[in-house]
Amino acid sequence: MHRVAFLVVGGFVVCVGVVLLLAPDTYFKLYAVAYVPGMDFPARRFAPAVMALGALVLVARRLEPGPFLATLCLICALAFLGVAATGVQAWHSNVARPAILGAAALEVVIALVFLGLWMRLRKV
Repeated sequence: MHRVAFLVVGGFVVCVGVVLLLAPDTYFKLYAVAYVPGMDFPARRFAPAVMALGALVLVARRLEPGPFLATLCLICALAFLGVAATGVQAWHSNVARPAILGAAALEVVIALVFLGLWMRLRKV
């Protein structure tokens, strides 16, 4: 089961990185209340790191169950919970559009999948 989750989430994260690199305005216009073209620079600068993290998750799908994979699942769960929390906080502060709540809900679901994997894999 972890292989499918890592494949889907890793691919999704790589895609988000590509959007941040090639069309950051699309991302900002979807989620941000106010868009300023200068916002593109930090998104493009951070995009390679996002793509690299996605690639790391993709590669990790081939790992056998064990302590490292279990810890990686916990780290991913906490990361997605953190991203979801920042989205909700941005919406609450009127910085983000309501669309961010849909993204946050998806991020919580992803975090729960990783938490479930962590609970299962830490016993291996």
